[in-house]
Formats: sequence, structure tokens, C-alpha cells
Amino acid sequence: MGLLKIGQLVTSRMGRDSGKKYVVIESCDDNHVEVADGFVRKVDRPKRKNVKHLIVHGAVLEGPLDDKAIRDFLEEHSHAENLGEEE
Repeated sequence: MGLLKIGQLVTSRMGRDSGKKYVVIESCDDNHVEVADGFVRKVDRPKRKNVKHLIVHGAVLEGPLDDKAIRDFLEEHSHAENLGEEE
């Protein structure tokens, strides 16, 4: 999987969800991961994405990967990006 870890913050750069932030919750193979956002794409129904279609950020969610934790993490990092603080 290379650069991507479980809990990694990513942004979609291709498809109808372009620009949307997700958290990696599972690795399918070398080229695909499953991502969730806690709102539309929940942990029990993740979206499968090609890693070539993702922008990888430095932030990683530690701890349990449940919908509430993912929503809070994405909200926190969306705010940091607006202030220009994200890596």
C-alpha cells in the first residue's frame, strides 16, 4: 500500500466525489483502499478508491475507527485547512 496507512487522511481527486475528504479504513490490495467519511460513507458501507485517485495528507486518525471519531477528525482537519495549518 506504500504511503497509505489505516486512519490516514486523504482527499479524492477523481470522480464525482472530487475534493471530498475521507479516512482510509482498509487496504484491499496494492492499488485500492476502502475509505469512509462518517456521513454518507460510513464504516459499515465504505467506498473503494484507487490510490492513484487520492491526495494523501500527513494527518492520521489514531484509535478506534468508528463513524463519530471519523466525523470529528474530518471536521477538525477541515478547519485546520481553512486556516492554512494543514500539512
